[in-house]
Amino acid sequence: MHLMYIDDSKDEQICVFSALAVPIDQWHAAFHQIRDFRRSLRKAYGIYVYKELHAWKFVSGRGRPSDRVVTKGQRAAIFIDTLKLLAALPGVRLFNAVFPRKQDERAFEWMLNRINRTLQAWGSHAVLVCDQGKEIAYTRMVRRMYVYNPIPSQFGHWLGTGQSWKNIPLDRIVEDPFFKDSAQSYYIQLVDFAAYALLRRERPVASKTHYGLDKAFELLSPILVREATRKDPDGIIRP
Repeated sequence: MHLMYIDDSKDEQICVFSALAVPIDQWHAAFHQIRDFRRSLRKAYGIYVYKELHAWKFVSGRGRPSDRVVTKGQRAAIFIDTLKLLAALPGVRLFNAVFPRKQDERAFEWMLNRINRTLQAWGSHAVLVCDQGKEIAYTRMVRRMYVYNPIPSQFGHWLGTGQSWKNIPLDRIVEDPFFKDSAQSYYIQLVDFAAYALLRRERPVASKTHYGLDKAFELLSPILVREATRKDPDGIIRP
């Protein structure tokens, strides 16, 4: 069984979704590592242990997460250290999707299908834990996909049926998605950092490239779910 934490990051052209699969039996061990990391940030930089770290605002130098000035260079270093922490958490795996900005719901749907198929291969099930914002749309989508989820054949037709699509309901994702304020979830904040790292790789900007953030996503290589799709070397789901 897994908890699947999902968040997105976007700019004017693309949207990025990341989903962190955390095995239930490793949840507490991973949480303690995250909490210890946050305590280390408090000691080194004065960053409040329970302050939400939102990737876009954090690396841009916005907000007051600390009792002292934390420079953009320091924030970039913290961002990179956070990704290193994420990649080292016990048992976790990371799904990712990149779509045009206006296709965010399609991106969410495609990612759920790849998650469901991967969970079948893992012999596991998952509960979705999403950042707040699109509760109605995503809950309706998941409920529909439990019953009606037409999947087109990549070969033009499904073997044995001759039809171009097949109904493959979600059977590895259970219950409605749970929606949680990211300020109250270390895990969702970590997924936000992962999604932002991929956004900056796909759409680099000079102010962030200066600190190497366009290369930061590479740190997550050990936990990427490459089996999610064979069409991308990192398993990134694309339209």
